[in-house]
Amino acid sequence: MAEKCFYCTEDIEERQLHYVPFVSMNQERDEALCDECYKEWLHGIKG
Repeated sequence: MAEKCFYCTEDIEERQLHYVPFVSMNQERDEALCDECYKEWLHGIKG
């Protein structure tokens, strides 16, 4: 079963899979992002 992107909910191919940490209610969890959403996430944390 393919992993789904946390943001866009598209299926992610294994080579395009990126796990990033998210904090919610004082708990950290890793979520999967596709290449495109990962690039946007990186741009967002850079400022």
